[in-house]
Amino acid sequence: MGNRIDLVAGQNCPLSTLSLHVLVSHGTSPQGMELDVSAFLLNAVGKVSKDEDFIFFNQPARVDQGVLLEPEQSRFTLHLDRPSSDVQKIALTMTIADGTSKGQNFSHLKNVTVLVKDFLTGMEIACFALDTTPNKETALILAEFYRHQDKWKFRAVGQGFIGGLQPLAEYYGVNVSEAEDSVANTTPLPPAAKINLTKVTLEKKGQSISLDKHADGLSEIMVNLNWNATPVKSLGFFRKAAAEGIDLDLACLWEFEQGEIGATQALGGHFGNFHQFPFIELDQDDRSGQSVGGETLRINGRYWQEFRRILIYTFIYEGVPNWSHVDAVITIKAKDQPDIEIRLDSYRDDQFLCAIAMLENINNQVKITKLIDYFSGHQEMDRAYGWGLNYVAGSK
Repeated sequence: MGNRIDLVAGQNCPLSTLSLHVLVSHGTSPQGMELDVSAFLLNAVGKVSKDEDFIFFNQPARVDQGVLLEPEQSRFTLHLDRPSSDVQKIALTMTIADGTSKGQNFSHLKNVTVLVKDFLTGMEIACFALDTTPNKETALILAEFYRHQDKWKFRAVGQGFIGGLQPLAEYYGVNVSEAEDSVANTTPLPPAAKINLTKVTLEKKGQSISLDKHADGLSEIMVNLNWNATPVKSLGFFRKAAAEGIDLDLACLWEFEQGEIGATQALGGHFGNFHQFPFIELDQDDRSGQSVGGETLRINGRYWQEFRRILIYTFIYEGVPNWSHVDAVITIKAKDQPDIEIRLDSYRDDQFLCAIAMLENINNQVKITKLIDYFSGHQEMDRAYGWGLNYVAGSK
């Protein structure tokens, strides 16, 4: 534990480092209770300056502000040297999904703990353990990171909030859309862009979902890969840990209706082009896993009718195969669609490559199927899916 500071509600403490991991844990939850943690980047009046300042399961990262959420682990990564000067406070919250309708509240959890750790060393800096037995609410404002005299401090809050995630987000100034509209407005006004609080997780291999058709088509399909960015810790005073973690790469094979085939990947420098053929572009090559936003493939949906299929995959360019440690997740985003999440939840630590998902053009709709098939390399995967490319050794 070292010099960890244990706080009670209302107390605060200075931070000895600006790069942090923040873990939110809780007591045993009743069967069927679904918990979500979120963060709000707040200005001087306690509101978000824009909807992108709301960090939650459908919008888990702000690369420029140094905030990453790993929803399944209820863990935040914060780099407090990155937020812009208008961000004066970062509020951490926890909500119970559909808690009111299910008759669930935080008293059923018994307790919630917020643990702040040094990003590099893993040393515990501060801890706030909250007894939630008296809390009959379905939302909690857990804690805050805030600026004080050009430095950052951590404050334990533990304040209950009536309502779930949507009322809480609206309280902080987020423009939120309903999950579904039960009654159509016959004379709608032009809607403002709104945050979507819905998501779909493909749980089982072979499970599929199709994106909804829209009259104006799809403008962009974003495929994001994020993985465990925890650095390898020191093994002792005289032993050195590896300088870098696993180099995991996002990539895809593509096939057009007219028969053209190819790949978009950092290996060989084939980053593609969003506006020109092949209408797929890889944004970056994150060599260390330290990028808050991971890696993203952008598919130009305006040309979707020309595609036949796209195979999304990831491979370990450097490092020992250890997929269970990587904890990778793919999130597929498209305008006015729920986010689609696919986790690498089965492992083959003797293989270097994993085929994650297939995107197929079915009557100009996008059908997404979870694969999670492991292979020793590109050629083996190519044969399995009948692509027909020739492969040579490449480097980055």
